[in-house]
Amino acid sequence: MTAVQKRTPTWWSLTPLVFGAFVVASEGTILTGVLPQLGHDLRAEPGAVGAALALYPLVYVFGAPTLAVLAGGRSQRLVCTLGLGAFAVGNLVSASAGTLPALVAGRLIASLGACAYIPNAAARGLALGADRRGRVLSIVSSGFTAATLLGAPLGIYLASVLSWRLVLVLVAAGAVAVAGAQWSSRLGDHPVSGTGMRERLAFLTRRRLLAVLVLTFAVVLGEFVVYAYISLLVRHNVGATAAQTATAILVFGIGSTSGTLLGGFLVDRFGWRRVLWTSMTVIATALLLLPFATTPLLLGLCLLVWGLFGWTFTPAQTNRLLDTHPDNGAMLITLNASAVQLGVAGGGLLGAAVNSTFGVAALAPTGAVVVGAALTTAAVLTVVGEQRSPVR
Repeated sequence: MTAVQKRTPTWWSLTPLVFGAFVVASEGTILTGVLPQLGHDLRAEPGAVGAALALYPLVYVFGAPTLAVLAGGRSQRLVCTLGLGAFAVGNLVSASAGTLPALVAGRLIASLGACAYIPNAAARGLALGADRRGRVLSIVSSGFTAATLLGAPLGIYLASVLSWRLVLVLVAAGAVAVAGAQWSSRLGDHPVSGTGMRERLAFLTRRRLLAVLVLTFAVVLGEFVVYAYISLLVRHNVGATAAQTATAILVFGIGSTSGTLLGGFLVDRFGWRRVLWTSMTVIATALLLLPFATTPLLLGLCLLVWGLFGWTFTPAQTNRLLDTHPDNGAMLITLNASAVQLGVAGGGLLGAAVNSTFGVAALAPTGAVVVGAALTTAAVLTVVGEQRSPVR
C-alpha cells in the first residue's frame, strides 16, 4: 500500500474532484454559448456547429462503458489522471482547429477523457465511507452545477473579449492542474472494476436496474428538452434582454448548485425514496408552470425551484443504484452517467424538433409531459414490485 493510500482522507480531499468536475463541465457549456463565434471562425453554419457539439454526449454514452472495460483492474488514480490529460489534449486540438472536422476531432478526444475521469472520480470519493455516500456524490457533483453558475458565464465573457480559443487553452491548463492535485490527494486508490463488457451487458438484463437507468434517461430527457433552449424560453416569456437572460440563467444555476449540495444531505437524512419522488414531482410541476411565468419574478421563482429540485434527482438516483448493487459502484455510476448523457443528447434533439414544429411555447409542456410520464410509470412499477416482493 502506498503512502497516498495510508493517509486518512478528509472532506477536503474531495476538492480536486470538485474542481475536476467543474473544468470538465465548463468546456461544453462555454462552447454552447459561443456558437456564432465558432461558426464565423470555422466558416460553418451555427446549426452545423451545434450538431457537431451534440456528438460529445453521444460519445460519452458508448465510450464510458467501453473505457471502463479496457481500464479494468488498473489504478483509479492513474485512470483519472490519464483521463484529464486526454481531456486537456482534446481542448488544445479544438483550440487550434481551423475547420469544423478538426473541432469535432478535438471534442471527441475530450469526450473520451471525460469518460475515463468522471465515473472514477466519483468512485474515488466514496472512500470517505458508505455513511457519507450521499454527501460525497453531491459535493463532487457540485462541480458540474458550479460550471453552470460560474464557469459558463465567465468563459463566455472571456471568449467575447479575448477569444474562444484562448478559453479552451485555459480549460486545458485547468485540467492539467487538477490532474496533479488529485494524484497527490489523500483519497484511496483502488482498482477500476474488472467487470467485462459481457458482464456489463448482462447487468442490463436485470429488469430493476434497467428500469432505474430508463428513469434517469427519461427525466433528464424531459429537462433538457427545455434547458437546451432556456435562453429562447426566457426571451419568449418576458422579452428579456441579453443581461436579463444571463440573470435568469444565473438564478437557475443558484438553484441547481444548492440542489446538488442539499440533495446528498437529504438522501442521507431521509433516504433516496422520499427525495426521488419529491424531486420528480416538483420538476414536472415547475416545467408545467413555466409557460405561465410571464413576469421576471414568476419566471425566476420557477427557474429557482426547478434548478433546486432538478438537481436533487441525481444523488437520489445514484444512491438508489448503489443500494441495489453496493459491490459495483464504479460500474453503476458509469452506466447512470451514460443514461444522463443519452438524455442530454435526446433532449436537445427532441427540443429542436418541438421548437421547429410547434414553437418555443411548446418546449416546457413537452418536458413536463415526459417527466410526468416517467414519474407515473415509475410509481406504478414500484407499487407492482412491492406487491410481489414487499420492501423490507
